Amino acid sequence: MKRAIFAIAGCVMFMTACSASPADYRKESEKYLESDSLAEEAGYRFSDAVCEQPSSEKEGTQFSCSAVDNDGDEWEFIVEITGDREITVVDGQVTG
Repeated sequence: MKRAIFAIAGCVMFMTACSASPADYRKESEKYLESDSLAEEAGYRFSDAVCEQPSSEKEGTQFSCSAVDNDGDEWEFIVEITGDREITVVDGQVTG
């Protein structure tokens, strides 16, 4: 049984010592997908999050991530850099 596609408008800011690099955005996105705050918002707990490294750290850059929910279904997410050290999950859907 497939679950409905949903969009997540979750936004998270993270702190780094200097300006954020593409690797920082990747790591923070993976942590956010596995976070309690996203689990509460989405209604699913995610694990095994893996994100591609964004091509740049510029606002508007989008990149994909994947994770597995508590039912064992795989999800694909689109994450966007929405500000300095700020990311937003703009879409998430079950892929398998």
